[in-house]
Amino acid sequence: MHPVLIETGFITLYSYGFFMAAAFLLGMAWTMREAGLRGLDRRYVLDIGFYVLLGGLLGSRLLFAAFNPDLFLNDPLGIFKLWQGGLIFMGGAIVAALFMIIFLRMKKQKILPWLDAAAPGVALGLVAGWLGCLAAGCGYGRAADLPWSITFTHPGSIAPLFMTLHPSQIYHILAALVCFVVLLQLKNKLTAGGQLAGVFLIMYSLLRMLADLFRGDVQPELVFMGINQALGLALVAVGLILFHMPFGHEKK
Repeated sequence: MHPVLIETGFITLYSYGFFMAAAFLLGMAWTMREAGLRGLDRRYVLDIGFYVLLGGLLGSRLLFAAFNPDLFLNDPLGIFKLWQGGLIFMGGAIVAALFMIIFLRMKKQKILPWLDAAAPGVALGLVAGWLGCLAAGCGYGRAADLPWSITFTHPGSIAPLFMTLHPSQIYHILAALVCFVVLLQLKNKLTAGGQLAGVFLIMYSLLRMLADLFRGDVQPELVFMGINQALGLALVAVGLILFHMPFGHEKK
């Protein structure tokens, strides 16, 4: 679509980077709002954001490197070249969540209310993040001849050019947007700590796994499924635990 948002003689602003920054800031802002409504100390949000960003980058990149070691055999420092692509979102999400939990434990904060506060913000951030993928062409879909198919023509796009493809990025945007709207509807109805986060993990993981079926850039790294699908199933299991198990019923 439009991988370069602004290009002048001295400045080049890439759409992917712009929307990733927007995703982070939107997620932080909404989490700060939810934290205030839940009586949590909003001063921790900025610190949480730092650890989430660090954990997300580390987890998504290291998992990609683990499943694609041949790409870095001759260029080990290439693992730090994030602008060249190569991130596994689910791996980043898991490590980011672990970093967040460790930080909250260190600060003696209740974990479950914070997870609930973060869930809508994460969903909103995902909407913006996938807009970046749509602009850059990453996460592109399989070939398809449909009324809503899209075609990438910009030479800087990651997606195959001049082919009609499933708009898989839009499928992911809709999945995240549906989650965001549903979470807003449920946040005052689910009174047990951790339940809202559980709903988010279940809903988004399943919708993402469905959207991934239409992608053209994923491979079955684990014999019959991709790593994102495997991690998605694990997150569904965690979501079910948060929603149903006794320790997931800590009052807000």
